[in-house]
Amino acid sequence: MRAVRVMQTLFKRDFLYSLYSFGYYVALFASFIVSSFILKNFLDSIGEEDILVSAYPLNYPLYITLIIISLYLVIISGVSISREREQGTLEVLFYGPVTPGSFLWGKYLKDLCLGMVALGFTAVYFYFVSLLTNLGFTLGLVKALIMSIFLLSCVVSFGLFVSSFTGRIRSSVLALVAILGAFLAIQLGYNALLGFEKESLSVPMLYVRQTMSYVFRGISWVSPFAYLNRGLDSVVLESPLLYVANIGYAVVYSLVFMFLSVYVMGKKGVKA
Repeated sequence: MRAVRVMQTLFKRDFLYSLYSFGYYVALFASFIVSSFILKNFLDSIGEEDILVSAYPLNYPLYITLIIISLYLVIISGVSISREREQGTLEVLFYGPVTPGSFLWGKYLKDLCLGMVALGFTAVYFYFVSLLTNLGFTLGLVKALIMSIFLLSCVVSFGLFVSSFTGRIRSSVLALVAILGAFLAIQLGYNALLGFEKESLSVPMLYVRQTMSYVFRGISWVSPFAYLNRGLDSVVLESPLLYVANIGYAVVYSLVFMFLSVYVMGKKGVKA
């Protein structure tokens, strides 16, 4: 019970501070601006090409919105522990009844709730977009929004895991940029090699492509953004089994990374 009270106290302290921060609303506003630009291009293409039917007209703009929100969440999660270490507040907290588990789960709940509030604003935004453009606010969009809760959970747990290793904010940001940059580079490189016919590649390049395929498959289970892609794809495929399976994968991913974060933080300690 004491651990729960500690989590609640830490959650309230950080949640209200983050909710009133300027950067949170800048990220939301930026995501809506980018989505509006994409929607404008989509509507222009409908008028030019006489496209009358689209089963999921708002799902791609939602995907872009989620990417921006996810990037914001992974950054604030990724610097949350290192900021406390750098400022010395973590050491003060751990003189009291705070444990690595209660501290990290409090941070996790705070960041996840920030994501859920952002999803609430996103749902309202797309509802009004639907009214203004006559693009349907479909059941598929509702299912995508529900799936997004679990996908943001992956992003938050991954950010906290990275932050558990680092002692300073700068180190956390550099680590996140390096890791996410490596994920992106491997994906782009693998996709580029897939664009070549097998016969046109030399034997060494064939081995490189095969190796990158294995690496890419491994990354697809580590990168939180891979879960974002698979989760939203399951909505479009309209497979209830795949939809539930992706929720299960996201829950397992979040639990694994949170337990790893608690373990690493317990080993590393509170010093910067």
